[in-house]
Amino acid sequence: RGGVSTMGMSLAEGARSSAAPRVAEEKSLEDGAPKMSPREAMAQLAALQTADEWERDSVKEILDGMAGADGRKPLWGSVPVLFRKVSVQEVRMLTRGVIKDGALDLEGDDDMEMLNVSFFSTLFSAMFFSTVAATVIPNVDMPFMRDGVLRYVMTIGIGGIPFAFLGLGLSIPGLLQALLIQCRRVVSGEYRERLVRHEASHLLVGYLLGLPVAGYSTNAVLNAVQLFEIQENMAGRLEWETVDELCAVSLAGVVGEAMKFGDGLGGFADFAQLQGFLSRATPRFKNEREEQERVRWGAVLAFTALSRHQAQLDLLVEMMSQNTPLPECLLAIEQLTPPADPVYTPPRGAARP
Repeated sequence: RGGVSTMGMSLAEGARSSAAPRVAEEKSLEDGAPKMSPREAMAQLAALQTADEWERDSVKEILDGMAGADGRKPLWGSVPVLFRKVSVQEVRMLTRGVIKDGALDLEGDDDMEMLNVSFFSTLFSAMFFSTVAATVIPNVDMPFMRDGVLRYVMTIGIGGIPFAFLGLGLSIPGLLQALLIQCRRVVSGEYRERLVRHEASHLLVGYLLGLPVAGYSTNAVLNAVQLFEIQENMAGRLEWETVDELCAVSLAGVVGEAMKFGDGLGGFADFAQLQGFLSRATPRFKNEREEQERVRWGAVLAFTALSRHQAQLDLLVEMMSQNTPLPECLLAIEQLTPPADPVYTPPRGAARP
């Protein structure tokens, strides 16, 4: 989150520098050159990390030259975008009721609620304890603290905590956000799982679309999953295929949450960043309706990719929660034998179409 949101992905803008199909990229490999096994490829990636040479072109070259495990196609870049227009009703049908009105928090409502609860809890606690301090602390005979000076200092200090809360939020909002997130992580086991699942969904969808990952952190407030920067041209403009990919990756976090818990709470920063990507599309979108069509398809694509790779997502959540190195995470999901016919089961309480 990012901004006031709590599970943001720093797409440090990772996407292919060209909209050329992956088939063409594979043909650019030397003819007849044998492809590496997933273990060999990930060993090379680990070597890049060790040598501090983790760069986009090097990572992408290794992954493009990787064969799948046990004769299967690799997961890397295995999901095509294939954009098509979908209506709101089709989105609900295609996602089996997971994505519906109110299911994805893209406006930061959960974050505002958390801020409100935190502030009023701080306010009422300060009022209570300052009253207790004014009543309980006796007069003391100490240098600079004679009579009721200590009681006065403690009462004013405790009563001023809500004002410090407001000042921190106005001057250093990122620090306040970090404190609130860490408190919530300690208190709520479900929230901790949401954080990891959110980031794992970003990472998995990006990998399936062929976007090389720069790194991840499940403890960071911002920039939790990073994708390599796009090689920009035309003053930072983005081709439509790249925008479609970024739509899917941006929405994957809240979609992954909704698939598990019935709703997605961490999409405010992701959606705000996605709006920036949409504004850089070239050719420009004619109107807001075209942008909404892209966003709806991105949500459907993210759901489809995650629902077809549930086993990989669950494994990735487990490994990322243990801060497993990225090459080991990618090797594990490549070697995992998927079920013959993966079937998505909506969470209890989720509406079905």
